[in-house]
Amino acid sequence: MILRLVRCLVCLLALCVNTATTATTASVAQDAGRAWPNRVEAVRSDWSAQVPPVTGWQAVTLPDDWSTRWPTFDGVVWYRLTWTAPAPLADTGLLLEYLIMAGAVRINGTEIARDTSLVEPLTRMWNMPRYFLLAAPLLQAGDNTLLIRVSGLAAYQPGLGAVRLGAPVVVQAAYERERWQRRDLNLYSTALCATLGCFFLVLWLLRRQEVAYGWYGVQQLLWVGVAWNQITTSVWPFATTDAFEAFNTMAVVVYVACYAMFVLRFCDLRWPRREAWLWAMALAGCGWLLLAPHTGMRLARDALTLWALGVYLLTNLVFVHVAWRHGRTDQRALALIALLMLVAAVHDGLTFVRVIPGNDYYATATVQLSVIGVAVVLAWNFVRNLRRIEGFNTELQRNVAAARAELASTLARQHELELVHARLGERVSLAHDLHDGLGGMLIGNIAALEQAPSHLPSREVLGMFRELRDDLRLIIDTAAAQQYGEHSLDELLAPLRHRTTRQFEPHDIDVRWRVENLERVYLSTTQSLDLLRVVQEALANVLKHAGARQVRIELVHADGALRLAISDDGVGLCADGEGAPGTGMHSMQARARRLGATLSVASEPGATVVRLRMPWALDEGKADAA
Repeated sequence: MILRLVRCLVCLLALCVNTATTATTASVAQDAGRAWPNRVEAVRSDWSAQVPPVTGWQAVTLPDDWSTRWPTFDGVVWYRLTWTAPAPLADTGLLLEYLIMAGAVRINGTEIARDTSLVEPLTRMWNMPRYFLLAAPLLQAGDNTLLIRVSGLAAYQPGLGAVRLGAPVVVQAAYERERWQRRDLNLYSTALCATLGCFFLVLWLLRRQEVAYGWYGVQQLLWVGVAWNQITTSVWPFATTDAFEAFNTMAVVVYVACYAMFVLRFCDLRWPRREAWLWAMALAGCGWLLLAPHTGMRLARDALTLWALGVYLLTNLVFVHVAWRHGRTDQRALALIALLMLVAAVHDGLTFVRVIPGNDYYATATVQLSVIGVAVVLAWNFVRNLRRIEGFNTELQRNVAAARAELASTLARQHELELVHARLGERVSLAHDLHDGLGGMLIGNIAALEQAPSHLPSREVLGMFRELRDDLRLIIDTAAAQQYGEHSLDELLAPLRHRTTRQFEPHDIDVRWRVENLERVYLSTTQSLDLLRVVQEALANVLKHAGARQVRIELVHADGALRLAISDDGVGLCADGEGAPGTGMHSMQARARRLGATLSVASEPGATVVRLRMPWALDEGKADAA
């Protein structure tokens, strides 16, 4: 495959050389047929000469590169073209395709053009075609002389290109074509390369994994430095032509190295040793250019340009081989474009080393193929990745929908299990409450009846039944409240307050309640029952033993705690001679411990206060209740 491509390239190059040679021969024959010019002569002179020497003229053929005739000559060469104009005279168009580097133009002794600087640093007008409209008064019937002063340096192909003379419309059309090819197309290419170079460089900065595009961005910016040689008209920002040319050749060398790196990374290849040698040679070449004297500049430029051409040729061949044997579709498409650009690069290399006459360079114009190719590849990759993302999103939506359905099913099952668990918990809690409260009281009452005399007063039996009734009501109230929805402590306390008030009224005991900030207090069933039983037990002690006339109950939520205080004006705990706490007090202490609360009793004749403090915050309590 590679051999076939190489053969095709050789054929294309041979065709280019043959076409250029044929075109030059045809141009000379045509000019000879029109007797234009009768003869072309050249003579050397020094930098300060304002008129050409009288002697030393030599016949030359255009286009002419005087370095082939005077290899080391730096200075001024005068070109004299003569022709015979028949009467009557008419306006005539004159086209100079190029002159290297700068010059002045005279027609029959009248100067019609002069560049800004004809000595170092020279004006860089080498790639600028020039068109002049020669009015009839400038011409003369019979012999006419066109004198062109060219200032140049031997290292940079000094000389004069083709000169055309004829009808203004025809010559101006030829000038427009030359200007488009030499100037306008290069300007567009340079602007495009600068824009896309910045774009791809920013793309790499934003996505560091896109290393290939980073190298491509640097490569395109370096190409601006290469193409600048064909569009600038001065050596700025450099001081001499040698410095400018050294910079331009260094840009070519580094550009080719960056292009090789782009191709390797684009093909997903890494050759550390070869890459190291590549950069070592590129840096060595740049150092050679920086240190080379003026007399050695031509050798340095020619050698490094041929080195760059060889690396470029090898890189493209590797690119085509890898892309065609193992590459992706985008790699193969870009490899084909690289193959076309290779033809232009080889043509420009042969022009540079003077195998092909003239100074028409195609690489700057054809670099747009590379830019278009990479842009198309980038767009293709973008669309492909976008489709992949869309497919991924579709698959993700399906997976999310399936996961959502599975989660809903799991949550439904979990909800059912929680309901069952809650019901079981309520049953267990109810069983514990019945066992601890009602069951314990039944066992105690049964034991008391078994040990009591045969004739137990009915009042005591009735008191036992009332205690059983009150405890059963408390259990029913809390269980019913939790069953029909979450109730605040204020709502759970209401039935107990009502029964207590009715229970104390027959005994002429004044009961006063103070309840504050309980609307947002939500306790679990067990907590609510324990707290209400503490209140119930304390009030039962007041009713049974205190002989009080007034009872004050305070249940307040404040400062992150529930505070309970039950005070009476009775006889106190020790008035009846019972120094040790009874069963009711033990029960209250046990319930306080389950609540995580502290319980204290202060008693003296005329004042007994039972206090309970339970730490409880609204958010935490809500979570606990849930």
